[in-house]
Amino acid sequence: MPRDITILSPHVVDVLDLATAARAVDESLGVREIDGGAALQVFGGSGDAVLTVFGSEEITVAGEIERLLPDPPGVRLPVHWVDAVAPHGADGERGVSVALRLALGLEATCIVEDD
Repeated sequence: MPRDITILSPHVVDVLDLATAARAVDESLGVREIDGGAALQVFGGSGDAVLTVFGSEEITVAGEIERLLPDPPGVRLPVHWVDAVAPHGADGERGVSVALRLALGLEATCIVEDD
């Protein structure tokens, strides 16, 4: 099972945001579209995924984040809900680092679910 990551961002995530975050963590990381553009994937030199970021959904309804997350952070609406996954292990740790860097660059909140 991969590690689930949720990013709550005031801005839509785009490929440039993700590539900038990935390169800040490790210059050898690249970004590609997958599933016909439905998701973006950060990958290492071997081609293995370290982070997959899915499209965002804008949340505008008060109480929706509280309904969906067990321990919700305080965020201002509207917010873009972005789901991502990272594998377990060293590659996944790089993926989590990219997600955290992405959130920092977007002034967003990043929630990493740990087992």
